[in-house]
Amino acid sequence: MKNSYLLLHVAVILSGFTGIFGKLISLNEGLLVWYRTLFSAIILFLLLKLTKTSSQMKSYEKINISKIGICIAIHWVFFYASIKYSNISIGVICYCLTSFFTAIFDPLINRKRLFFLNCYLVR
Repeated sequence: MKNSYLLLHVAVILSGFTGIFGKLISLNEGLLVWYRTLFSAIILFLLLKLTKTSSQMKSYEKINISKIGICIAIHWVFFYASIKYSNISIGVICYCLTSFFTAIFDPLINRKRLFFLNCYLVR
């Protein structure tokens, strides 16, 4: 359990500092996302080679993964642009609202019913 808490805290710290790093780095948001994607691709490639994991996929799977990657890249460009053109707090608030908008739009996109759960205090 301690390991899980440690990983959670590291994830929260890295998530919080990504806005600060975005403000401190002097590159524009497009180049920042490009280099970030490049370093991630190199690291993932090395991990695949070190663990000898097969990366055989069908072409439609590659297309679907590419679409998701483009959406994520656009998200990061807008995130870093919001930090560059306003301030860190606005950017981090928008970043934290991602889960809220996912919860709202997921049932609409997947044509599922939106469930509202009641929260009760346990005494």
